[in-house]
Parts: sequence; structure tokens; C-alpha cells
Amino acid sequence: MFPEIMTAHLFAPARLQARRRRARRLRLLRTILVLGALATTAFARPAWAATDSGPGRAGNTTLLRVHATRSHMHCPLPGRKQRLIGIDSPAEWTDTLEQQGEEAALGRKVRWSRERVIVFAPDMQDRHAEAVRLESPAQMIRVSDGVLYWPVRQRAIDDPAARQMRPCVMAIIDRAFWQRIRVVPARPL
Repeated sequence: MFPEIMTAHLFAPARLQARRRRARRLRLLRTILVLGALATTAFARPAWAATDSGPGRAGNTTLLRVHATRSHMHCPLPGRKQRLIGIDSPAEWTDTLEQQGEEAALGRKVRWSRERVIVFAPDMQDRHAEAVRLESPAQMIRVSDGVLYWPVRQRAIDDPAARQMRPCVMAIIDRAFWQRIRVVPARPL
């Protein structure tokens, strides 16, 4: 046989083994790098849990900006019972308040990608009850531990025709996550 062919055959397994060793080392190095990156992100503090990670955040409390509020003496929400809802999308708006557009109800269009609408309507007022108007004077609304605390003020009015009405208040706020909405009394003037 030819000597150059024999030498190539004899050294072929050694080259193959060296290539396999190099590939194993690269795989091991890649695995170590990925695990190191995962470990640093797993032990790092999540952004939502940080106490000083952005404006309006303190501990488990987040402050949301109120962009617009509107009070109505004749609530556009259907029904006579108390309702407290959050509206997330234009489709949900039309399902909930089919008779009235955003601009008529809130005074401006809602930027649904960045904002949400919250609506509070108490029970229908009795004929003998004192007529009230609802207001939301807050410029910031607090979300704490999954609960949105919305300050609402009831102001008595001297209109006898307003006694059989159902007032409500609506607000456009920053988009955020909460599980419950709780209406709290606003501070007196």
C-alpha cells in the first residue's frame, strides 16, 4: 500500500477525537454561560418588587396618574344597582356603555394601550333621599397589594329633580394590574 494513504487512515481517528473533544468543551462552556446568566437573573431582585424602581412606587404600593375624570348625574351604565368596574378595551367599552362614546362620557378619547377606565355608580337614589353628585378629586390613585383604592367624594346638591337619578363618576387612569377596586371616602375640602 501507499505510505501516505496509510498515514491518513492511521491519524483520522485522532483528528476525529480531537474535534469531538473540542465540541464537548464548547458545549460545556455554553452550558456554564447560560446557567450563570440564569442564576444571576433568578437571584436578582425583580423590577416590580423593588422599592425604589421608578416614579410612584413605594414598597408594595404603586401610584397611578388620573388623566381625566367626569361626573354624571344620569349614569350611562345600565341598571339600578351599585356597580364598580374597570374597562380595559374599546370592545369592553361598547359592551358596557353602548349608548355613549368615549368623548361624550369622559371628555376625551382613551389611549387604550396606556390607559384604563374605572366607573363607580351607586344604587339609584330614592325619591326622598338627599341628591348627591359624585366627584373624584384625586390626581393619583393608589394600588396596594392588588387593590386599587379610589377616593370618591359625595357632594349634596339642592336639585329636587336629581333625587331620582343615578349619579356616577368615571376616571381615566394609567394602565396597571389590580384584582379589586375599593372606593374610599375622599378627604374633605
